[in-house]
Amino acid sequence: MTSKKNRTLRAAVLMLALVLITSCFVGGTFAKYVTSGDAGDNARVAKWGVSITAHDTGDVFAKEYDAIAGQDNTVIAGGEYKVIAPGTKKDNAALVTLSGKPEVSVQVTYNAEHFSLTGNWIGDENNTFYCPLIIKVTGKVGDAVKTETINCVEKTSAAEVETAVKNAVAACSATYGPNTDLSTVAGDGLKISWEWPFEGTANQGQTDAKDTYLGNQAATATGLDIPAIHVPVTATVTQID
Repeated sequence: MTSKKNRTLRAAVLMLALVLITSCFVGGTFAKYVTSGDAGDNARVAKWGVSITAHDTGDVFAKEYDAIAGQDNTVIAGGEYKVIAPGTKKDNAALVTLSGKPEVSVQVTYNAEHFSLTGNWIGDENNTFYCPLIIKVTGKVGDAVKTETINCVEKTSAAEVETAVKNAVAACSATYGPNTDLSTVAGDGLKISWEWPFEGTANQGQTDAKDTYLGNQAATATGLDIPAIHVPVTATVTQID
């Protein structure tokens, strides 16, 4: 009996010793390597600041033209509207001007969806469509500046002329990298040229008789029947990836 009590007592003492030893480890802190660092960053919104100045009245057409610079005008409109006539022309008219220095890459595109010939563009008593204008669309196409020439006298309808001009304008586009000053790349921009030759020798299909018949339409027609040309152009600058 006494032996059993002694064994029990020794077991209890041993258990108490283990508990005390374990408590020392648990109550303390193990040493270890510790490295810490702070990280962070800041940013502002990238600059856009692109402006498109649209020349609403444009400089494509005029009320007065002279055949030779410095001499008296040979064509003068008799009313408030600008006019075109045999022997008149305009070279490289810019309808919009771009400015700004965006901090992102951009693409500049153009469209002339509302370009139109309205009224009686006819050259004879059979009401045959006739437009003696030569229209040139100049702009950046791909990596180079190109000019598309449209000989309207070769077209059989106003719709054909309109489609040709719209397609030529839509083909013009340019891409620029971040921080490009758009005011310095005007040479890439869209330009419209046109001419109504004084003689048909440079414009096969143009004749004095047809020119005269068309001019009489302008003199006798009223309202929407008066032959007229409308050249609105839209420029769009879009951020690209």
